[in-house]
Amino acid sequence: MKALIKLIRKQLRPIKRLLVAIDSAKEAGRLKDFMIKNKGKNKVFYLGRTENNNLGDNGQYYCIKKWIKENYPDHEVYITPSRYITNYRHACLNTLKKYFEYNNDIIIFQSGYCVQDRGGDHPLMHELICECLSEARILMMPQTIYFQHEENRLRTALNHNKAHNMLFLARDRVSYEQAKQMFPNIRVKLFPDIVTTLIGEYNYQYERDKIFLCCRNDGERFYSDDELCNLMKRLEALLPVEYGDTQSQLTGYKLRKILEESIEREIEKLSHFKVVITDRYHGTIFSLCANTPVVIIKTKDHKVTTGADWFKGIYDNHVYVASDLDDAYNKAAAICHNFDYVTLSPYFKQHYYDNLKDLFEGR
Repeated sequence: MKALIKLIRKQLRPIKRLLVAIDSAKEAGRLKDFMIKNKGKNKVFYLGRTENNNLGDNGQYYCIKKWIKENYPDHEVYITPSRYITNYRHACLNTLKKYFEYNNDIIIFQSGYCVQDRGGDHPLMHELICECLSEARILMMPQTIYFQHEENRLRTALNHNKAHNMLFLARDRVSYEQAKQMFPNIRVKLFPDIVTTLIGEYNYQYERDKIFLCCRNDGERFYSDDELCNLMKRLEALLPVEYGDTQSQLTGYKLRKILEESIEREIEKLSHFKVVITDRYHGTIFSLCANTPVVIIKTKDHKVTTGADWFKGIYDNHVYVASDLDDAYNKAAAICHNFDYVTLSPYFKQHYYDNLKDLFEGR
């Protein structure tokens, strides 16, 4: 059976390549039409839009679109996922190179865990754009940096330093220190995740009568199923516990059709809990959007725990980093027994993102 499946897959490869080529040609045609139609106009090219169904990644997409609309209302906007830029025929990349207007156009890259060597095609997209459009004004939305192999880190550094008009935003201090070392030729700033701009927008007044354990199920997870199950049993002695993740049950395509509604529904859901325990960075942020205190448990890398440093001195009473699962239980128990729920301020929008356009444009 395995041999048969392997044979079928092999026979389908030419068809798959043909479908990919047709799809890429259509996207290149759409891009060409957009660039010709808007020749001489101001344009924003938002590249690398997420295609998955993770609410955190799609929250970044939602907030970046919102930020572009607020700050570049006179610009025409073109949005595309990374695969069209990295496709082996490079139809979209060649079109972008041919018609790009350096005085009128800017490029914005999707935020996230995209400057790394753990997989995905965002790193290749960055490299291709930095190589082919090195004079372009580029805004790299906040990134986590993580390289397993030194040769990949060095290649990325060499490539990105060519894009001397790039503003690179790092979303945690570990990534920021790496970025300063890697990219001496470009501007690097420490900047919070853009989804933090939603904190302070919502004020639900529901009864809080349960606990939410929000945990990832991928290679970044640190604790085992058994360890999390034991934690859940201990928490159930305090209050009813729900277990979940920030992954949507919808496909990425369907999720983006109702994205604003889906994000608001997630935040509203979190406003029913006394406390959230999570190893998801956006689980932390969405909890704060719901004015819900959050206990952060570690992952295999620095992204979630160092990301929590942003909230020190701002939301101290709402964000706690647990050293282990016993500590997570103790912190959650203390919150359940006594906590003053208040509406948080929109600190990150006011102090960072309302000023980002001026920072990007060097004003």
